This record gives sequence, C-alpha cells and structure tokens, in this order.
Amino acid sequence: MPNLMSEQEFTERFTERIQSFNLAPRCKENLVLELNYGPEEPLLCLSLKEAFLRYQELPAQLEDHFRPYIQDLRWTVASPRYKSKELYEQSLPVLRNFYLEPPTDDELADSEASPKGPIVYEDLLKAPSEYIAMQFNIFKDEIYTALRKGDTLPCIPDKTLLAQLSLHNLALATESAGITATPLQFESLKAQSWLIGLGDEKYKKSISALSCIPPVMASLEETLKARNGLIAIMPASDQLIVSINNDEQSVCELGVLAQQLRDRAPNRLSAFVWTYQEGNLEAVQSLDLQESVKTEEDS
Repeated sequence: MPNLMSEQEFTERFTERIQSFNLAPRCKENLVLELNYGPEEPLLCLSLKEAFLRYQELPAQLEDHFRPYIQDLRWTVASPRYKSKELYEQSLPVLRNFYLEPPTDDELADSEASPKGPIVYEDLLKAPSEYIAMQFNIFKDEIYTALRKGDTLPCIPDKTLLAQLSLHNLALATESAGITATPLQFESLKAQSWLIGLGDEKYKKSISALSCIPPVMASLEETLKARNGLIAIMPASDQLIVSINNDEQSVCELGVLAQQLRDRAPNRLSAFVWTYQEGNLEAVQSLDLQESVKTEEDS
C-alpha cells in the first residue's frame, strides 16, 4: 500500500493541476478551494472531499479522481464566457419534446472533447409518447443560445434556481411586451378558445413556456373569466391555446386540435391537454386513456 497523501497534499496537488485556468485558487481549508472568475463575479467554492475519499480507496487512480472536476472547470473558462449578471437577467426557457426533437450527441456531450459541456435542461413531463423538457437559453442580441453546463456552473449550478430565474425573466418580458389573446374560430371547435401570444415577436420561442408561470396563467383565467380554470394545449414550442371550457367534450376537442396542429408544426411539442386551476397545473391528459401521464412534480 503506497503512502497516502494528506488532505493538504491532495489539495495542493489539485491546485497545481488547475493553475492554467487562471482562477486564482485560494485554499479556504483543506479540500476546499475558492475560485475567482473575475471582478463582480461570484466566488465558486469547490469541495474536494468526495474526491479525496475515493482517492483513499483507490490511490493509484489519482488522475481519475481529479478528472471530473478539471473537466467541469475547463468548460467554465472556455469561450464564450457570460457574465453572471447576463445569466441572471437574460436566461429564458424554451419547451422541447425530446422524443420528437431528440438532443444531438453534441448537446449531450459530457467528455473532455466537448468545449462547454452538455446543454442544461430540466424534465417537465415524461410519458410513453411525450417527453417535455424545459431547456435553458441565454437571450442576447435577440438570439436564443442554449446554455451549457460550463456557462452556468460558476454562478447558477442549481438547475432549480436556473428554472426559477428564467421563468421570472420570461414573466418580466411578458409584463413589458403584453399578452394577446386571439379568439379561435373553427367549425369543429365548440369550446371557447384563444390563441395566446406576446406583443413582441422576439420572445416567440418561449410562448409555450408561459404555461409554466402560475401568475401568467392565473391572469389569463381572470381576464377570460374562467371560473372553473383553464385547459391548454401546446402543439408547438411557440403555440399556447387555452379554453375556458373544461368539460369532457371540450377536452376531447382540444386534444384532437393539439394533435392536428402538432403534426403540422415545424417545432412540434405536445398533443396533451393541460389543466390549470388558479394558475397552477392540476393535471395532464392524453386522449389515449391507457397512457399514464405524470409531471415531474408528481414523480
């Protein structure tokens, strides 16, 4: 059995390995490093305690214990670099069906060859026929760019916080741009229904994500006088249709419409019917009654 490094020696060895990243590592205590990403940027506190425990079990594999940490840090210093203020204020969500638009190998790449790491997303709904995820983007110069792990790790490593921030930013954009509600008139559609839009086309890709913001859905309920809540469909990532009728016939009508519109959309999303009460998601229904549907909150 080789002589094991002490906690201090392990920390010093790791610090040497990341010197080229120019993060001014400072040892707060053994196995804990503070990394500086520059002026007005948060300090990243990195714990090596788990790596050290693995090293004690398998001391010959020192580089393997270092590798995941070094890989993550390499992604954070690679270009392009976003300021934390940009990420906090300009992140926006887009809903995506991973069955209909599967992530590419590049989007999921979790290796040293990846320049910025995998895309950052959070599961929203997973069923046998639909897998809806909330993908996070930075909205800069009116362009949506998918955020990667290396972008968010220094200041927003928690995906739950990133979801809250991006939805908050979309809510602010909604207040600024305003919501439109255009009545739908199809001969086959008896349910009172509206196509929801935003007053500014540049946020179009995030329209379906409005369904994830309870105050927005509650406001629609109030505006449309939906005393018994709303049902909604999202055939495409840039489409949100709501109805104030939620009886069985209306659910069936909206479900059929969702399927028809989704099949024709270039950015297909969902054929399910989503039910809201006081702005909160209550249920997700499929016209296929044999299919079990759960949101991630129910899982």
